[in-house]
Amino acid sequence: MSAFHTIKQLEEKKCEVALHRLSWTRAWILNPPKEGLKVNGIYWRPDGKVLAIAYSDGKVLLISVENKNTLNIRDTKGEINFISWVQEKAESKPKDILNLKDDEPNDYMKYIDLSKLYIKDPLPSASIDSTSNSEESKEVNFLQDQNELNILLVGTRDGYVHVRIFGCFTCAILNINEYVGYHCSVEHVHPSEDLSKIFVTIKDTEHNIKLVLIDSSIFKTHSKELFSLALKHVKLVDLVTFLLEIDHKLSKYAKKVPEGGVTADFLDLLMFGICSPELEEFLMTDLTKKGLEKFGQTIEMSYANIQKLLLKNVTKFGQNLSYHLAELRGMARLEYRYQVLGLSEDLITNAIQSSGAFLIKAGEMQQIINHSIINYKAFFRWLYGAILFIMDEPIPSEIHKMAQQDLAYITEFLQNFDHIGSKDNQNKKGFIMERLGQYLADAPLTITPNMDGNDWTKFLKENECVQNHPSILKHYTDTSLIQQFKDLAVKIKNIFEMPKVVLQKQFKPIHVCNCFNFGERPLLMSSININREMVLFSFLQPTNSTYLLQVHVDNDKCLARCGKFYFSQLQEENTSENYQILDVKFYSANILSVLLQENTGLKKRNFTATFFIGSFRKNIEMTAAFFAVSGSRRVSIVLSENKRKVKLFEMEAEEEDEEDMTKEDISMQESITE
Repeated sequence: MSAFHTIKQLEEKKCEVALHRLSWTRAWILNPPKEGLKVNGIYWRPDGKVLAIAYSDGKVLLISVENKNTLNIRDTKGEINFISWVQEKAESKPKDILNLKDDEPNDYMKYIDLSKLYIKDPLPSASIDSTSNSEESKEVNFLQDQNELNILLVGTRDGYVHVRIFGCFTCAILNINEYVGYHCSVEHVHPSEDLSKIFVTIKDTEHNIKLVLIDSSIFKTHSKELFSLALKHVKLVDLVTFLLEIDHKLSKYAKKVPEGGVTADFLDLLMFGICSPELEEFLMTDLTKKGLEKFGQTIEMSYANIQKLLLKNVTKFGQNLSYHLAELRGMARLEYRYQVLGLSEDLITNAIQSSGAFLIKAGEMQQIINHSIINYKAFFRWLYGAILFIMDEPIPSEIHKMAQQDLAYITEFLQNFDHIGSKDNQNKKGFIMERLGQYLADAPLTITPNMDGNDWTKFLKENECVQNHPSILKHYTDTSLIQQFKDLAVKIKNIFEMPKVVLQKQFKPIHVCNCFNFGERPLLMSSININREMVLFSFLQPTNSTYLLQVHVDNDKCLARCGKFYFSQLQEENTSENYQILDVKFYSANILSVLLQENTGLKKRNFTATFFIGSFRKNIEMTAAFFAVSGSRRVSIVLSENKRKVKLFEMEAEEEDEEDMTKEDISMQESITE
């Protein structure tokens, strides 16, 4: 008699995004940012290196296809209904047979960007703690690896379209409700080839489908300027983000150092050799000889790491920020090109001054480290000897000898014990025993640097005309490094706030076309550019027909024509019945792929059919729901009705390979089902 066992479910994961190769080998799987989210849309960047994933909480994550790292996060603050990533199609120019010169390179890069010649790009934050100098540790930032203008379009259920260059620079947020005069949801967004027009498909509260044509000619008239501005935005935001991560690392090292004792007790021990009972108990019980050694090593390690972060990262990132800001100010001075984008020279100058103050503060902190290293070494050498003295152990000669200068170092070190208290009125542990920790707190400095002997400071005080000149970088003596960084981040953010306002006014509605009403069912549609003036839309009418809508735009004129299509299946009695249409997708500008279902009482069978330029059919032998096609990759994928199986097809395979391809599909189904 066979034994029966209970099957127990261990876990069920939802909202995961898995990346598979065409061989169906899984490359990686990405968990949702938090529990309870759903994936509302996925789209590839045109070059295939980045994946945009829209979640139900309104956030869009840009994911590196190579290693699934999150490159950027943007919040739409609304439920996302549609997402698309498009790229400007380069206009092919006829070659001049008299011109024997090579083709000109992409002139997007004609704006001057020589940063790599003067300043090497700093390592990404992930490589800060790594000592490897291999090629793998060098910066590979897919957000900056851009040669063509591309835009990410995000439509929301509350009627907004977010337009983001490179997927991260929000140049406009279009309120479609305001354009049409009533509440609507964005169902689909499609730009023309040259990005000069945007077709927004909307649905109102009565389920009427309408097509809103928006003038976005700014992408055509100022494409190079937008490319340059967006690229600068990406570089500056990345540098600020890396600096923020370095700030967290600095704070981490600061928190490793324990709190110190009381200044008076240590001074009594230093000057008079008198050790209070409380201090003796602390030295012998709490600190101990081994504890002091470990304590000293911890501080030395923290100093070394902070110094490394300052020299190799904070200063490097600050220098790069200053360079790109200076270049951005040069762009703003070309008013005939960049004024229409809302680039303000005054705001950029404010950011340059803040960047200079940040670098000055980093240099000041570096001097504090160099000075504190001398002080703390003298202090711990003396304290180590004091513990040996209390323990009646022999004191080494190099510790026993103490010069007058050493006493000065130790006294200065002790004087800072009680100066720096808790941060933000909270009991957060940090560097409370010396001057360095105050620079890593979001609060004014308790001990400000003494600038009385500085000749430059004296010169500026005596010459106010020079001191108040915008080219002179100011030194704010009472601010911490963290405060200075936050001021810099705000001023860089302010630079790109005005372009958002100005650019948004460049988008204007041209036409609103009444289309269809298919009821409450979700709208299934597809679109494709036929040429620069013509766009073809396909709307699926539940459940047995599809509409093809051709829209031709000539300047401000909008012409449209529509046709209704259905597919008949012949019965044995020579009668015909229409196939049920499950989904439609454009395979190319000339081919429409259709997912059909036979209306028979037998087992449901589905197949895809492509028409326009020939006819091709493939039986799927599976109850299907949706499908996707790619003309560029020549593949299609079909999702089953229960959403547990998928089938992958090569659309333009040779006839002799068809049988082998079908077997491969079956094996893939089995592996997925298991």
